[in-house]
Amino acid sequence: MSPFVLAALMLVTGFTFAVLSVGASIWIVRQLSSRRGVPNGEAARDLAMQSVLVIDDFVGACYQAAHDFPEYEVDEPENFFLHADDPVLLLPKDADWTLLLRELSDEIRWLPNRLRNVHDALESIEIEPPEFNDLFEHRQEDFARLGLRAMDLIDRICAAYQLPPPSRPRYYDPRKDFNAKIREMDDFWRRRAESARQVPEELSNVTPIFGRAAQPEPMLT
Repeated sequence: MSPFVLAALMLVTGFTFAVLSVGASIWIVRQLSSRRGVPNGEAARDLAMQSVLVIDDFVGACYQAAHDFPEYEVDEPENFFLHADDPVLLLPKDADWTLLLRELSDEIRWLPNRLRNVHDALESIEIEPPEFNDLFEHRQEDFARLGLRAMDLIDRICAAYQLPPPSRPRYYDPRKDFNAKIREMDDFWRRRAESARQVPEELSNVTPIFGRAAQPEPMLT
């Protein structure tokens, strides 16, 4: 074999080895990135965007439910209706959640379960007029907390995948109102417990009912 042919063969062999090495390196980096939970390109960003849009709709539904007061029939106060439907959450179908950071994908997939648990808890309350066993208070608080959790999740997704956060009018601040509702309910339960402790057990075991800042509206008949 001539020196020229030998040199050419060595050059080709070296080039092929370099290409294979680069390809192997890229494959290794992708595998390690996947295992470490590094965002996976445009497909991951697209799924993140879809998730943000769906969850933001859910935030709006939680907001409505958290500020929903019942209306009662004047003649039959045991009959009532609510203005806002219970929130629903429909995540993208057939989504490849392994594209997203594991912590975020887990939290996204947990959200429908958290919602279902709230629905189950509210349905377990045996409502009896006139207090309805605090059904409406629990409903407002539970959806305020769930809506706030969903907003936190949106912020984390947007930060991880460099997405613009949802844009809202200046007069509409769900986070502020969710926090205000949670503080209102915490204060309500605290006053309820303090009142119960002040009632002598031998005189009465009835827990006084406190009024709320926003009162239920009478239903027109």
